[in-house]
Amino acid sequence: MLIGLSALSFSYRCGLIGRGTPRAVSHPLDIEGVMALVSRAGLQSVEFPLSLLPDLSPGRLSALRERLTLCGLTPVADSDIVDVDTLRAHIPAAAMLGAHVLRVLISPVLEGYRRPFTTDWPAHLADVTDRLRAVIDLAAEHNIILAVENHQDATSADLAAICAAVDSPHIGVCFDAVNCLVVGETPYAALERLGPLIRNVHLADYETYPTPQGWRLVRCALGEGDLDIRRLFTMIEQYAPDVAYQIELIGHSARHVRILDDDWWQGYPPCDVREVLPVLRLFAQTMRLRDDDWRTPWERGAGEEQISLYEDQQYATSIAYLRTIGILPRL
Repeated sequence: MLIGLSALSFSYRCGLIGRGTPRAVSHPLDIEGVMALVSRAGLQSVEFPLSLLPDLSPGRLSALRERLTLCGLTPVADSDIVDVDTLRAHIPAAAMLGAHVLRVLISPVLEGYRRPFTTDWPAHLADVTDRLRAVIDLAAEHNIILAVENHQDATSADLAAICAAVDSPHIGVCFDAVNCLVVGETPYAALERLGPLIRNVHLADYETYPTPQGWRLVRCALGEGDLDIRRLFTMIEQYAPDVAYQIELIGHSARHVRILDDDWWQGYPPCDVREVLPVLRLFAQTMRLRDDDWRTPWERGAGEEQISLYEDQQYATSIAYLRTIGILPRL
């Protein structure tokens, strides 16, 4: 089982949040720093945004590939929202790094709240599909799989439809279990639908806090939250046994899923309420109270030392948990 780390677990220490503000980290981790975190934990892969690199020059990419090989690390590259010109640069860059998977997104939507972004979600999906078709031959030429993530916006049906429409072995899915919940699906149902299409997995956990509009999902270490990680591993091994897993502890801002608001549903087609009950039951199992403090250190306005420690501790606890359940070997 190939277990790795997504640099987005350290979005603060990598300088990806707070950039350009007084709250930015003073000495951001570069890709070498991220690789050191991966190697020290005995992991085998690393996922990172190509934007984390100073440039995509052939010399830099070749040198980084040598370092990755020397460290025994399989790279997974991240692009951004599907854009033809960007992907024409990122696909060859990912290949030069030795990556076979390039993660892409389909929208800037967060918290499953589609309506402010577009009133015609099917038209947006059709446009994204056309953009992916425009670069799929380039992906095939470089032996790159474009893995479309369910990034708090897309349902499993959306991703399955995109893959069917592009119809290529070089299109697939980057599966994030927590993000399924944000669009009203359980990760277990989504896995059954997407299994053969999954090419990369993001491992995260969350704590659930009820609100009048729905629930807030707050990042936490693997094994400390409300997701059934053992069940998730069992199902992924059943439906997508050869994929890589990346520890990607979710963002520093809680995700407020306003699934009980009529307005939230304006971005979705009508559905039978029985389709939503499984995820509502999962949310309702939380024992936390509405008045509990759900804020992360970032949201509480904490300083650099405390936020950095928060990321470090959650990563260390996640590694320890994966050793405890037998996913990683014990030291």
